[in-house]
Amino acid sequence: MTQPLDPSDGVFRLGDGLTLAEIWTGLHSDAVQWQRAGFAPDTTRQRAAITDNTRALLLALTDCPVTRWKTFLDAQGVTQIGAIALSWCDKADLKLVAAVFLNGIETPAQIDERAAGLLNPTLLPRSRSLLEMADTVGFDVSSLVLATLGSPDPLIMDASPVWLSDLPAMVGSVLLRRYDPSVSALPSHVLEDWNAAA
Repeated sequence: MTQPLDPSDGVFRLGDGLTLAEIWTGLHSDAVQWQRAGFAPDTTRQRAAITDNTRALLLALTDCPVTRWKTFLDAQGVTQIGAIALSWCDKADLKLVAAVFLNGIETPAQIDERAAGLLNPTLLPRSRSLLEMADTVGFDVSSLVLATLGSPDPLIMDASPVWLSDLPAMVGSVLLRRYDPSVSALPSHVLEDWNAAA
């Protein structure tokens, strides 16, 4: 008697045997569970377990070519967590991830900070100096926004007031999320403008 054919023969699998669809489904399931855990009595414990699972799924993508995951996302539908997963793929770069992550985002309220915080840390600029970060990302606004949110550490607001005032209001309101006046103080007029846009 002949063996039945494997219906999944030919499916692209990563080293741990996961398909791209399984990773995508797992990441989005984790995102839903993360939100639900906010109402649980043991929120911290539950969220820690969810984060561990999410990171394992993201690490599985390190052998996946970035073009393959991008093609999968384009077919499946681009979500913020799906875009952040790009950062874990082979040959990923911050500019591409930021462009995909922020595509269609019009206000800071639409940005999923949990997803942004899962950015592969190897893509982050080493410094939290705003000027050094901007220089590292080639003054690309989308990359600067994602680099800002990719780390919880406060920014050193060392740019000139004129440069800060010229930033788009949305960028300023995102920078405020990592603003700590004990680290560096913003000029009052810049702070007012950014708060108004937040």
